[in-house]
Amino acid sequence: MDSLSQVGTGSETLLQLLEQAIGFHTAGDLQKAEKIYREVLVQDPVHPIALHYLGIFLYQNGQDEEGVQNIRLSCALQPDNAAWHNDLGNVLFALREFEEASDAYQASLDAAPHDHIVWNNLGSSQLQHGDTTGAIESFKQALELNAEFGPALIHLGNIYEAAGDKMNSAHYQCRAFVLPPHEDKSKQMLGISYYFLGRLQEAAAHYRDWMSEEPDNPIPAHMFAACAQLDVPERASDGYIEKHFDRHAETFNANLVDSLAYRGPELMQQALQIVGAPAKQFDVLDIGCGTGLCAPIIAPYARSLIGVDLSGKMLEQAKARGGYDHLFKQEITDYMTGKTASSDLVFSADTMIYFGDLEKVFQKVATTLREKGYFLFTVETDAETGAQDDGFSLHPSGRYRHSLSYVTRCLEQLGFELLDVKDAVIREEIRQPVLGMVVVARRKA
Repeated sequence: MDSLSQVGTGSETLLQLLEQAIGFHTAGDLQKAEKIYREVLVQDPVHPIALHYLGIFLYQNGQDEEGVQNIRLSCALQPDNAAWHNDLGNVLFALREFEEASDAYQASLDAAPHDHIVWNNLGSSQLQHGDTTGAIESFKQALELNAEFGPALIHLGNIYEAAGDKMNSAHYQCRAFVLPPHEDKSKQMLGISYYFLGRLQEAAAHYRDWMSEEPDNPIPAHMFAACAQLDVPERASDGYIEKHFDRHAETFNANLVDSLAYRGPELMQQALQIVGAPAKQFDVLDIGCGTGLCAPIIAPYARSLIGVDLSGKMLEQAKARGGYDHLFKQEITDYMTGKTASSDLVFSADTMIYFGDLEKVFQKVATTLREKGYFLFTVETDAETGAQDDGFSLHPSGRYRHSLSYVTRCLEQLGFELLDVKDAVIREEIRQPVLGMVVVARRKA
């Protein structure tokens, strides 16, 4: 005698049988599970539970069409069963019926709108059938319900990256990256990600851990000081600058110009117009020349052009770009020592941001310039505090910011007259404009 005839046909008995069947199904004993599902349906052909789980079994067994029909019928019989609509969506998604899957997920959310997993499922199916706008809204709704739900964060990061919106992409990718576990993740990338998210104490904690693991590495030491605001140095160390830029030399131009909307060359070209018309009339020293991004705009003014940088790999890029008569791998103040009155124009785009105290480097520039020689440079400023009106501050980005009063004071003390200073947006970072100044000064006679 089969199990049904032993226990009767009451609804309570059928539920007990179905619990047993689902147990078999979950354990992988599919033959026993199917047998009970079908036995129940003999007694009650529209029993929703039996229809639903038999439908799932049939789909898993390769009988897709009959399986979907059963699941659809079960959902129609229990329209408020959000989990079943989600199951239907998952089966349709796997069968690549993405628009129908979206309808099923939406039905699930109509019944229970606060399930972040179903919102993510809806977004995934919308993405697959080309509804990117709807997908973005669904993924964001998932994050409203669970701000640390990794799949939705990753989806949004990928969508914005594909759209070329690198700042939004970085925001979501960083939120996904900092989710635990952290053990096998780069401490540098964790620090950068927390910085991008404005979570500076967490960034500092990872830099501190990195420092303890690599006490001789200058990068975590500098970045810990920047994020924790402890033991802030007066300038970035040579080791930090060399190691940092060597690591990023090959992708430096693309990241700076494309991702960060860097405007240094454009701004410096405007500043050059203040010194006169280009006539290859100056011996030019480009300090912190990097990959040589500014060489083409200096060249029309240069009788000779020398570039100096600490990063050998950046200089390789500058050499390949061309335009310099000579390139030297050296710290810029060391290079300028003994080069008295050797230049008519000293050019410095995005280099003073690695100096906090400007007096020493300005003094070296003053001695390197001939009388009435020009000094063109950029600095970053702080929109909120004026970079501490009395001087400079080390920003959590690892770059220094300076106040106008400090810059002008240093120039005056070291024998320069200020010809022009313009506020400008130097680059973008974390979807925000980075404010700075473009300064043109001249050595007094």
